[in-house]
Amino acid sequence: MVISFLYFIELCKGESTAEKSSNKKIVVIDDPISSLSHIYVFNIGRLIHNEFLRTERYDQLFILTHSLYFFYELTNTNHKERKETQKLFRICKNTESSYFEDMKYEDIQNDYQAYWHIIKDEKQAPALIANCMRNVMEYFFNFVEKQDFAQVFQRPELQGTSYMAFNRYMNRESHSKGQNIFDIKEFDYNSFRQAFKKVFEIEGYIDHYNKMIST
Repeated sequence: MVISFLYFIELCKGESTAEKSSNKKIVVIDDPISSLSHIYVFNIGRLIHNEFLRTERYDQLFILTHSLYFFYELTNTNHKERKETQKLFRICKNTESSYFEDMKYEDIQNDYQAYWHIIKDEKQAPALIANCMRNVMEYFFNFVEKQDFAQVFQRPELQGTSYMAFNRYMNRESHSKGQNIFDIKEFDYNSFRQAFKKVFEIEGYIDHYNKMIST
């Protein structure tokens, strides 16, 4: 990966053959860091700073990433300089379309906040919404509150018929068991969101739910 990126840098500096020439250049770098290669985030980030951000060789530079670590490595921490030299956008996608929206540096969310952002948008893909609900509860109860996530769904209040599909998905969908991964086909956004809210309510964390769902 690193060798490929170094080769890309050299191509950007010049041309592949002596016969070619160019005056203005726009460079697009699309997520050069693998999700499994966080060890290279700093190295690639320094290369981009040195070869692209700290030079006037190129007219424009677009960098796309889904990695928060990589994002923070590249964005200018100086507010004034960042405003003058960098512009931030978020690429959004739901079942209707894909679109760009302007973004402030302060708008950047961690993974947990991003899950809530998706949950609030009923136009997102059903499987994505349901999976984000599961990720939120798994993180909140297992890691923050140190509760057994599986025991949450044993509460009598969650045994009603209207919660059946929600309970089945939350209890069976797991990346650790290949046979449990399925594409959810029966999905009612309102009933899932009602059940999702009910979990926080019966566990005594309705204030946390109200805060996250409204921000």
